[in-house]
Amino acid sequence: MAARNPMLECMKSGRTALGVWANDPETVELCAFLGLDWIMIDMMFTGMDFRDVQNMIRTCEAAGITPVVRAHSDPWMGYDHRIAVDLSRLQGIGAQFILVSHSGIKEIEEALEVAKDWHRRALWVHPFRSRAEWDRRIDAMHEGAYIIPHAESLGSVEKLDETMELPGLKMFFFGMTDLSKVLANSKKPDWDSPQLWQFVERAVKKGRERGIVVGANTSYAYTMAEMRQRVKRLHDVGMGFIMMQGAPFLFQVAMTEFLSGVKEDLGLKSVG
Repeated sequence: MAARNPMLECMKSGRTALGVWANDPETVELCAFLGLDWIMIDMMFTGMDFRDVQNMIRTCEAAGITPVVRAHSDPWMGYDHRIAVDLSRLQGIGAQFILVSHSGIKEIEEALEVAKDWHRRALWVHPFRSRAEWDRRIDAMHEGAYIIPHAESLGSVEKLDETMELPGLKMFFFGMTDLSKVLANSKKPDWDSPQLWQFVERAVKKGRERGIVVGANTSYAYTMAEMRQRVKRLHDVGMGFIMMQGAPFLFQVAMTEFLSGVKEDLGLKSVG
């Protein structure tokens, strides 16, 4: 029996898929229990290795929540051929949705080529029961692979239109923090930048024209009320999937508010 895949269910129904970043099985199970649709498993800024990711994918599938893996990359350093090599391994261990923070179009072209490969957990369950199945199933495997360009670098901004026109592209994602910094050539993000929203809205429109589901994250707000407002704004602009930042960050914001109230109740001095 195939594992439940809420991300795909949302894409087929037109509902916005809501997710967070998490890096441990317990949080994955809690997020599934809460009704979230997807988890981002991050290899970019964490110690997660391929074994960790493989086990996290299995945890997500068992819990009934879709795993989305962000591949290891540094798009601000320029083109990196290793991204495509790592994607081969990620697909091999079961990753279906893979975010690729890219420096330019070439990395996505190579990633989409990797997506055609047939190795899907093939070294422990061979995917074909007969020679005849090769012809029938390889196209289905390719169709079920989702390479998701993650735009947050100057190169990804400059090649946005060309990247979204690549054959086989089905999803696209914006990292709103660094994207706003790149567009404004600024050291800090600006969520309310008109330039940012004009850029994003143009991409959403292009995505609709090409049948591409566009998503984004909320960047960073420091109250739960503002985080909620940001999710609504992304939804209203047409985002098909939204990452509401990391579970640890949301806990930090919520507990900062909560503990401030607790200390006030107890007559204790608030710290920070």
